[in-house]
Amino acid sequence: MKMYSLHHICDGKWEVTLHIRQNDDYRFSYEPRPDIRALISDNYEVELQEMAKILIEKVLHCDAVEVRTLSGQGLYVERHDSSENS
Repeated sequence: MKMYSLHHICDGKWEVTLHIRQNDDYRFSYEPRPDIRALISDNYEVELQEMAKILIEKVLHCDAVEVRTLSGQGLYVERHDSSENS
C-alpha cells in the first residue's frame, strides 16, 4: 500500500493539490506543507498544463498533482516512473 500526504494551496488564480508519497512507516504529525507558493508565483502566468508539469517535476516525492484555475478548468497529472511495475 502506498501512503500519500495531501497539500492544498489556493491563491488568486490557481488551486493546487499535491499528492506526496510517504514512507511505509509514516505516522501523521503536523508538518508545514512544502513551500510551493514561490514556485507558483514565479510561474503565475503559464498555461494550466505547464503549471502541472512544473509542480510534478520540482516538488520532491510528488507523485500526482491536481491543478485548477479558479474559473473551473483543471488537470490531474500522475508521475509514472519506468522502473515501477503497476
